[in-house]
Amino acid sequence: MMTNNIFLNGICRPWNIHAGTFLALSLRVLADAKGADSLSGWREKFSQFVPQRQSMAIDPNGIAHISIHGTLFNKEAPYFVAGYGGTDYAEVLQDIAVASKEAKGIFLTVDSGGGHACGNDKVAKAISQCPKPVFAYTDGMCYSAAYAIASGASYICASADATVGSIGTILPLMDISGLWQAMGIKPDYITNTEGTLKAAGYPPSQSDEERASLQAETQEYFDIFKSHVLKHRKLSNDDMRGQAFVGKSALKKGLVDEICDGKSAYNRLVNLTK
Repeated sequence: MMTNNIFLNGICRPWNIHAGTFLALSLRVLADAKGADSLSGWREKFSQFVPQRQSMAIDPNGIAHISIHGTLFNKEAPYFVAGYGGTDYAEVLQDIAVASKEAKGIFLTVDSGGGHACGNDKVAKAISQCPKPVFAYTDGMCYSAAYAIASGASYICASADATVGSIGTILPLMDISGLWQAMGIKPDYITNTEGTLKAAGYPPSQSDEERASLQAETQEYFDIFKSHVLKHRKLSNDDMRGQAFVGKSALKKGLVDEICDGKSAYNRLVNLTK
């Protein structure tokens, strides 16, 4: 009852507010309210506001349905994952482990713009090393970290209007030195004597040496990503510059194996596992 009152009194009223700001506020209110101590519990709370990832299920044909949905997170707080309708890498790994033992095959449904670089390779390898056939299908987005996961599948299908690819790694920083100067703010970071790169990534801007350090870190993550994809897909370097491809273009470039609907992709897997 108290949880409901917190939500009704704090959130359920007219707002003149941006959607992103409202979501952040909702996250804070629901995080402070009691009543959920697991990811599944938070998913139930947020399901009326944000589409959620579906739990794994094994159907009568012995096919395990695993969803790669929304932003992909590595060990984030459950309310944060649910609040953004995302997927935690740990839950996917658990699903794969169960399906590897109990299912005849895995039908991987993908609709994700990607996510954390850290933790991505572990899931991608779990899919590629799965002892059962894995079919990946997307009728939405299969970008970046999500594509890394799908790339190791036995077969990749996409709808004609799906977008696939965005193979790349990004570390988003903003140079706000002009704003800080206008506000009279001057950074003053104190690190250990040897820590000349410890403040790399901190605002308001980066020195050439700090930028080079962050570039090297970003490149290392991309090299892991690229190496995995090239083990399973024959792609050119020119098609791995961070761009995405729609349907038939993705097929032509070799990112997917077939353009079809979900039912056709699923039936192909069922026939393979009979």
